[in-house]
Amino acid sequence: MDTTYRTYLLEAVGTYLVVLVGAGTLCTTFLNPLSQVGGATLAVALAEGLTLAAVLSWTTLVSPGCCNPAVVLSLWLTSKKQLAEALGLILAQLGGAFLAGCSVRFLFIDQVLTDARLGTPHLKAVLATDGSLTLAALTTGFLLEALFTALVTLSVLTTILHPRRPQVGGLIVGLTQVAVILFGFHLTGGAANPARWFGPALWQWSVSGIEAPLAQHAVYWAGPAVGAMLATVVYSRWIAGPESR
Repeated sequence: MDTTYRTYLLEAVGTYLVVLVGAGTLCTTFLNPLSQVGGATLAVALAEGLTLAAVLSWTTLVSPGCCNPAVVLSLWLTSKKQLAEALGLILAQLGGAFLAGCSVRFLFIDQVLTDARLGTPHLKAVLATDGSLTLAALTTGFLLEALFTALVTLSVLTTILHPRRPQVGGLIVGLTQVAVILFGFHLTGGAANPARWFGPALWQWSVSGIEAPLAQHAVYWAGPAVGAMLATVVYSRWIAGPESR
């Protein structure tokens, strides 16, 4: 199989698995009392982070996209990928995420999907006291997702893509994702990845009872984009040595 097509296929499959496990685990917590005692945060963090670690350990042997459009943006900014290839990687990732959302949609009954919002990351504690979406909430969510994505992207750049990287596969990136979710689960969901939001978010339209499913979309596109750019600047100016430029 042509290397380019293998790259796109692996990015699609890898993103599918990360989104499926992340969203699916969140939905599963609504099937038992786990969600009532705070266990959902740990369950989602470990399931999604460890899946990401495993997936990156084999996808990055062929593709550097890391199942995250924000990482691809960083690769393009650092001239590691041309625009056409970067767009191809992003489309493959979003396609995998969309299929993962479809899988979650038909794995659970509508009541569970409504309660869990189909496993979609969304703003929670940063909303107004009455639960309404305000400019302050959007701004806070944007800043948090930018921070989370910057942390994940820096982990990718320094432990997977750097010439002197430690030989640990995707473990450090996966653990970073665990930390991000543990901190951000009750704030933004700790997505740090536009694809993680995109896949299940689109399928919310097919479930009754979920109001304004795309109202918070800017947080999960703009935040990660800015976070990836910030991580790229930090890496390029203060971390990367001459051999990686």
